[in-house]
Amino acid sequence: MSELLIEVLKAASSMFLSALVILGLYLYARSKAPKNPAGEKLKVYACGESYPLQKASIADANLFVAIWKDVFKPYYRRMREKGHTGVLSDWLMWMILFLTMFFVLLLLMGGMP
Repeated sequence: MSELLIEVLKAASSMFLSALVILGLYLYARSKAPKNPAGEKLKVYACGESYPLQKASIADANLFVAIWKDVFKPYYRRMREKGHTGVLSDWLMWMILFLTMFFVLLLLMGGMP
C-alpha cells in the first residue's frame, strides 16, 4: 500500500513541477512581450496576405457552422429547400437511415473492434 502511495506522490510531484516550469516559461515570455503593440502587430496575419478584419472575426459559437455553410453552401441550400420538412419523425427516419448505412459500411470494412 505504501509503495502505491509513493508512486502516486512521485507522479503528482512531477506533474506539479512540470506545471511550475511551464508557468515560469509563460511568465518569462510575457515579460519580454511588448506592452503596447502597434503597427504590424495589430494587423490580421493570414499567411502573408492582407485580410480584412471584418472577414477574419466571427463569433466562436458560429465558427464550425460558418465553415460548414460556406464550404457546402450549394448542397446545404438544396438539402434545406427540398429535404427539410420540420417534422421530427422525418429527422428520426434520416438519422436511423444514416446510422444503418454507417454500420453496414463499418461491417463491410472489417467489422467493429
